[in-house]
Amino acid sequence: MKRWIAACVLAGLLGVIGPARGAEEQMSRPPRSESLELPGLTAGCHVCEWRPKLNQKAAVEQCGTDEAGQARIGIFECGFSEDCQRVCHFIRCGTL
Repeated sequence: MKRWIAACVLAGLLGVIGPARGAEEQMSRPPRSESLELPGLTAGCHVCEWRPKLNQKAAVEQCGTDEAGQARIGIFECGFSEDCQRVCHFIRCGTL
Protein backbone atom coordinates (compact mmCIF):
# COMPACT_ATOMS: atom_id res chain seq x y z
CA MET A 1 0.00 0.00 0.00
CA LYS A 2 2.90 2.35 0.77
CA ARG A 3 4.25 1.74 -2.74
CA TRP A 4 0.88 2.78 -4.21
CA ILE A 5 0.88 6.00 -2.17
CA ALA A 6 4.48 6.70 -3.21
CA ALA A 7 3.49 6.18 -6.86
CA CYS A 8 0.64 8.67 -6.47
CA VAL A 9 2.95 11.26 -4.90
CA LEU A 10 5.53 10.72 -7.65
CA ALA A 11 2.86 11.12 -10.33
CA GLY A 12 1.77 14.39 -8.70
CA LEU A 13 5.35 15.67 -8.61
CA LEU A 14 5.86 14.82 -12.28
CA GLY A 15 2.81 16.93 -13.08
CA VAL A 16 4.34 19.90 -11.23
CA ILE A 17 8.03 19.55 -12.16
CA GLY A 18 7.52 18.50 -15.79
CA PRO A 19 6.17 21.90 -17.02
CA ALA A 20 9.13 23.81 -15.50
CA ARG A 21 11.36 23.43 -18.60
CA GLY A 22 12.86 26.08 -20.89
CA ALA A 23 10.60 28.47 -22.83
CA GLU A 24 11.96 27.39 -26.22
CA GLU A 25 11.15 23.78 -25.53
CA GLN A 26 7.61 24.71 -24.47
CA MET A 27 7.06 26.82 -27.60
CA SER A 28 7.77 23.83 -29.85
CA ARG A 29 5.15 21.69 -28.10
CA PRO A 30 1.48 21.60 -29.00
CA PRO A 31 -0.89 23.31 -26.51
CA ARG A 32 -1.66 21.26 -23.41
CA SER A 33 -4.38 21.07 -20.80
CA GLU A 34 -3.87 22.96 -17.54
CA SER A 35 -5.09 20.01 -15.45
CA LEU A 36 -2.60 18.47 -13.02
CA GLU A 37 -4.37 15.13 -13.18
CA LEU A 38 -2.45 12.56 -15.17
CA PRO A 39 -4.96 10.11 -16.66
CA GLY A 40 -4.15 6.55 -15.70
CA LEU A 41 -1.53 7.49 -13.11
CA THR A 42 -3.49 9.46 -10.52
CA ALA A 43 -6.78 7.62 -10.93
CA GLY A 44 -7.64 5.49 -7.92
CA CYS A 45 -5.18 7.10 -5.49
CA HIS A 46 -7.85 7.94 -2.91
CA VAL A 47 -7.13 5.96 0.24
CA CYS A 48 -9.15 6.05 3.45
CA GLU A 49 -7.22 6.47 6.68
CA TRP A 50 -7.92 4.34 9.77
CA ARG A 51 -9.30 6.76 12.39
CA PRO A 52 -11.23 4.58 14.82
CA LYS A 53 -14.03 5.89 17.03
CA LEU A 54 -15.78 4.08 19.87
CA ASN A 55 -19.32 2.89 19.12
CA GLN A 56 -21.95 1.01 21.09
CA LYS A 57 -23.65 -1.79 19.19
CA ALA A 58 -25.67 -4.90 19.92
CA ALA A 59 -23.18 -7.68 20.65
CA VAL A 60 -25.10 -10.94 20.93
CA GLU A 61 -22.17 -13.08 19.78
CA GLN A 62 -19.68 -11.52 22.21
CA CYS A 63 -21.87 -10.52 25.20
CA GLY A 64 -25.01 -12.65 24.93
CA THR A 65 -28.53 -11.53 25.84
CA ASP A 66 -30.18 -10.19 29.00
CA GLU A 67 -33.07 -11.81 30.92
CA ALA A 68 -35.62 -10.33 28.48
CA GLY A 69 -33.81 -11.81 25.48
CA GLN A 70 -32.49 -8.45 24.29
CA ALA A 71 -28.94 -8.27 22.92
CA ARG A 72 -26.41 -6.85 25.38
CA ILE A 73 -24.48 -3.78 24.32
CA GLY A 74 -20.82 -4.01 23.40
CA ILE A 75 -18.20 -1.37 22.75
CA PHE A 76 -16.63 -1.49 19.31
CA GLU A 77 -13.83 0.48 17.70
CA CYS A 78 -15.11 1.43 14.22
CA GLY A 79 -13.41 3.16 11.31
CA PHE A 80 -12.68 2.79 7.61
CA SER A 81 -10.11 0.44 6.08
CA GLU A 82 -7.67 1.55 3.35
CA ASP A 83 -10.20 0.49 0.70
CA CYS A 84 -12.85 2.68 2.44
CA GLN A 85 -14.93 -0.18 3.87
CA ARG A 86 -16.42 0.34 7.35
CA VAL A 87 -14.80 -2.03 9.86
CA CYS A 88 -15.68 -2.56 13.55
CA HIS A 89 -13.56 -4.45 16.11
CA PHE A 90 -15.11 -5.65 19.36
CA ILE A 91 -13.42 -4.25 22.48
CA ARG A 92 -15.57 -5.24 25.49
CA CYS A 93 -19.08 -5.68 26.80
CA GLY A 94 -20.81 -2.76 28.47
CA THR A 95 -21.61 0.85 27.66
CA LEU A 96 -19.51 3.99 27.27
